[in-house]
Amino acid sequence: MLVAFVEARDHGDADDGHHAREPWILTAFDLIFPWPAIIVWLCIASRYADGWAGVGLIYAAIMIAAWRGLRALPSDGLKDDRQ
Repeated sequence: MLVAFVEARDHGDADDGHHAREPWILTAFDLIFPWPAIIVWLCIASRYADGWAGVGLIYAAIMIAAWRGLRALPSDGLKDDRQ
């Protein structure tokens, strides 16, 4: 079974200031890697790292996934049937 999310919004050419809100290091990572790829690579690296290094890598992957997921939510919640 394959479950995928397809974003239906039209971003257009307008800059919404997305890059201006984040620190420069996150903007650099955003330009080089998409966030899901970073999370997947951290999960893969945690499988090959031994001991506490593996635990730290998987913990970082979970924290980044949670942080990016929470930033994707609207600030006023999911009221008015917006997602």
